Amino acid sequence: MIAGESAGGAYFLGVEQNGRRPVVFASSEGEGGLLADDLADALEIIIGLEWRDCLSFSGGGDLEVMQASAQHLERSRYKDNPDIDSEAAQVAAALSLRIVPVADLVVRLQAAASKTEPDYVVTGDGQTFDPLFGEYAEPRHGGWR
Repeated sequence: MIAGESAGGAYFLGVEQNGRRPVVFASSEGEGGLLADDLADALEIIIGLEWRDCLSFSGGGDLEVMQASAQHLERSRYKDNPDIDSEAAQVAAALSLRIVPVADLVVRLQAAASKTEPDYVVTGDGQTFDPLFGEYAEPRHGGWR
């Protein structure tokens, strides 16, 4: 484990493969899988994308649905914090990372989460975690507003 989050989720650094160490996420709600092929990719996704909700509202991992969800989430992100771009740029610069366009981050995230099985399936207490992809294309109560 390399990090945790306030909701109880945890990030794990995997065994090196081809010079890269994959990052796996496990939520406290029993969802888990591959987030990125290496730590730099994972951090760029975390900094630049509302990645958890993008996966939750992915229509089962459909890239087109994820792109639409990401656009809705970006509007909400800016409304909640108009300074998010400058804050993200400061964090990225401090970590020597790039600011990557949201559409590209969604492609990376979808590709990584799609590779969860068979090598990155999360288990705990004898249970297999659910995939990171949620089945819904938008929030059930009221949709995107």
